[in-house]
This record gives sequence, C-alpha cells and structure tokens, in this order.
Amino acid sequence: MTLDPKTAEADLAFMRALVEDDGSHSRDFGLIYMFAGVLYGLQCFANWALMVSATEVSPLIWMAVGWGPTVLFIIVISHNSWKNRADPYGSGTTKRAVGAAFTGAGIANLILALIFGWVAYQKRDWSIWLLFPVVVCALQGAIWFATAILRRHFWYGVTAIGWFVSAMGLGVLVDQTLDYILVLGLALFAWMALPGFLILRSTQQRTSKP
Repeated sequence: MTLDPKTAEADLAFMRALVEDDGSHSRDFGLIYMFAGVLYGLQCFANWALMVSATEVSPLIWMAVGWGPTVLFIIVISHNSWKNRADPYGSGTTKRAVGAAFTGAGIANLILALIFGWVAYQKRDWSIWLLFPVVVCALQGAIWFATAILRRHFWYGVTAIGWFVSAMGLGVLVDQTLDYILVLGLALFAWMALPGFLILRSTQQRTSKP
C-alpha cells in the first residue's frame, strides 16, 4: 500500500481544520446573545410586574411588552445577518460548527414557537404555550453542552447545566405562572445575557492586545 503525498497533505489539512479554533465566539455573537437575554429577561419582569399590578393595564401596554422585544431583536438579527452575509459563521471548522448549531437552534425555536402558539390557540389552553420556553431552555442547554465539548471552556459547561436546570424548574412551575415568569427572567439573564457579555468582553480583550 502506497501513500499519495497529495492525499496525505489533504488529510492533514482536514485534521487541522477540525481542531482550528480561535478560542472565542465573534463579537457579534456575544453582543446579540447578551442583547437577547436582556430584552427577553426584561420582558419577563415587565409581564410579572403587570400581572401583580393592582391597577388596570391598557391593552396597548400589554402589546408593547409582548411584541416590542421581538421587533427589536428581529431588527438586530437582520442587520447582523446582512452585515455578515459574505461569511456568516466565521473561519475555522469548530467556530463554524458552533455558529451553525446556534443558528439551527434559532430556526428550531421559531418553528416551535409557531407550533406551540397555534396549538395553544386551538385548544384555548395557554399552559401549552408555557411549555415552549421549557423546550427552548433544553435546546440551549444541548447547544452549550456541545460547545463546551468543542471549545473545552469550563464555564460553557456551567452554562449548559444552568439551562438544563432552568428547563426542569420551569417544567415544575408551569401551573404557578408568577413564579414561572420570574424564574424564566432570571434564567435569561443568568444563562443568556451574562454568557453573551462574557463572550463579548473576552473578544474585545483579545482584539485590544497589541
């Protein structure tokens, strides 16, 4: 059996690409992830405050709280996608794999939101809709678990565990709406806004070094 030098070089290049990794997510990913955590975390706290309020709340306020964060997030996502349209996942196989995984999870979240929302509307049972964030937390935990294995960062694993624990906690609190909303808001800040901030800061520190 003979070894073709060109084949060997191609194999080495492929193996090098598999482990290529700059040790961080892009600045844009950190910013978007942090932005999403803050937006939807504040949305949860605002909903909780409106629900416990003794005064009558205008439907316009409910609509603003319900749709405002999503509208803002879609604008940010659209701008980022357009800006990075030539290379949406960055360089390096690991980095591209992680970026593709989070993008796939985002698409899955959108589809699941439509499914849970439609079924809840058809059944006139909004407890069905409350299962949607449970699934989202579990999906985020799975993505962070895979990311922790690929990148070998301890706090990525902690984030994965945090998402899994949050999913189980929300599942238990489905029938306790106020507590459910508070826990979800805390989870979004702890496991989305904070990781996004840490990724953003680490990227900025790395790029600021001479």
